[in-house]
Amino acid sequence: MTNARFAAVSTALGLAFFARVAGQAVQRWWDVSFLPSQDAWQGSSLPFPALLGAQLVILVIIAIATLRIGAGKNLFGLNWVKPVGWFGILYFTAMSMRLFIGLGGDAGVFGDDSIAAGKWFTAYLPTSFHLVLACELMLFAAYQRGQLQQSR
Repeated sequence: MTNARFAAVSTALGLAFFARVAGQAVQRWWDVSFLPSQDAWQGSSLPFPALLGAQLVILVIIAIATLRIGAGKNLFGLNWVKPVGWFGILYFTAMSMRLFIGLGGDAGVFGDDSIAAGKWFTAYLPTSFHLVLACELMLFAAYQRGQLQQSR
C-alpha cells in the first residue's frame, strides 16, 4: 500500500474517533435527541474531563502520525514494530471479545445475572471505538514495517 493510502485509512480512522469524541461532548453539554444518550458513550467510571483530555491527546497523536505517514516519515523505530503490532492485535481481540460477551449477555446466552450483563461488557459504543483505535495501531505497525523494509 502506498503512503497516500496508509494516510487516507489513518485519516478515516482518525475522523471516526473524532466523531466519537465530538458526539460525546455534544451530548454531554447539549443533550441532543439524534445522538445516543450520555450514558451510552461512557464505558468506564473515568470522569468526563479526564476522558476528554485523554481522547484529545489520542487525536493529536493520530493527526501527527497521519501527517508523518503522508510525508513518508518513520513513526517509530524497528524495535517497536512488533510490540505495536502485537498490542494492536491483542487490543482488537480483547475488545472484540468484550463486544461478543456483552452481546451474548444481553441476549441472555450467559444469563442476566452474569458478569457479561455488566456495564463494561454492554457499553457497545465505546467498545466499537476501541476497535477503531486498535485498527489504527495495527495500521501504524504495518506502515512502519513497510517503511523499514523499503529502507533496506
